[in-house]
Amino acid sequence: MPKVSGYIFRDGQEVAETKQCVHCGRQWIWKTGSGRKRGWCLACGGITCGTARCHTCLPFERKLDLYEKGLISSL
Repeated sequence: MPKVSGYIFRDGQEVAETKQCVHCGRQWIWKTGSGRKRGWCLACGGITCGTARCHTCLPFERKLDLYEKGLISSL
């Protein structure tokens, strides 16, 4: 299982763990056995959210670099 990316706290108590997509940066609550289809990028070795736009390997950090240089118009 991929490492935890973050936590959700309510009233000072941890209520959930989150994972983060290596390609788009989206976070979600990790629920084992939920039936949600997620992915694993073999090129960069990270978990993906499973959306169609994240099937192509373009890590979020690289996407930010391209955006800052003006080479892409949106994240």
